[in-house]
Formats: sequence, structure tokens, C-alpha cells
Amino acid sequence: MTPLSPAQTRHVRRETLISIAINAALSALFCVLVFHGRSLIAPREIVFDALPQSFMIALMTTIVPTLLTRRRLRSGSLERIRSGPALLPRNLLGRALVVAALAAAGGFALSALIVPRIAASWSFEATLIFKVAYGGLLASLCAPILLRTALADT
Repeated sequence: MTPLSPAQTRHVRRETLISIAINAALSALFCVLVFHGRSLIAPREIVFDALPQSFMIALMTTIVPTLLTRRRLRSGSLERIRSGPALLPRNLLGRALVVAALAAAGGFALSALIVPRIAASWSFEATLIFKVAYGGLLASLCAPILLRTALADT
């Protein structure tokens, strides 16, 4: 992996933290919209909600930071990194859709393995905490990889 300059490291760290905060907040908002007013939530519902949640977090964590990074590269405020062959599409929409589809499949599978084993039913509060933590965690995993990929865009 190509080492990052101090400016690139600051950029990746800052944009990752922003992505974590935004995606945790959006996860809370959508959890309230979908599950508020319910005292108990079936694990099955939480598992199936992981599909759109994972898809949207990964989609937005790809699009927004990539656009910001590309703009900074064009302006000269950041330097590109040298990298090997790209594993993700150069086209932003294609990249976002590939990452979002992988995240949705992975998030669904992991949720299906974990969520039912925690409790037979979940309170709204437990669901909210889980969804916020999951949204932040997914952003923290995706953002650094996607930002490094964007730094290598030509």
C-alpha cells in the first residue's frame, strides 16, 4: 500500500470522521422513521433493514468523499498517490453501485448471523443504538478505502 503524505493522511482522517458522524446521524434518523413508536422489534426486521441501510451508507460514503477528493486533487490542494491497478471502477456511479451492492450483501449476511443471536426481540432503544453503531462502523470501514481509491484517481 502506498504511504500517504501528512496532508493526505489528514484528508483521509477528517473525511472518515465526517462520514462516520453523518452516517451515524442518518442511521438514527431512519431508525426513528421506521421503528419509532414500537416497543418490540423482531430481529428479522432489523436484519432486512440492514439491506437498505448498508446500501445507502456505502453509496453515499463512496459518492460524496470521492467528489470532494477529486475536487481537491484538481485544485492542487492534494496530491495523487501512485497505486497499482484499480480494483473498483473509475466511473463514480459504477464504483458507488459496486461498493453499495457489496456492502448491502455483507451487511445483510452479518446481521442475519448476529442479530437473532442477541435477543428474541429488541426494544426500540436497543435497535436505535445498534443502528447508529452499525452506521458509524460501516462508514469507518468504507471511507478510508474509498478515500485512498479516490486519491489514486487520474
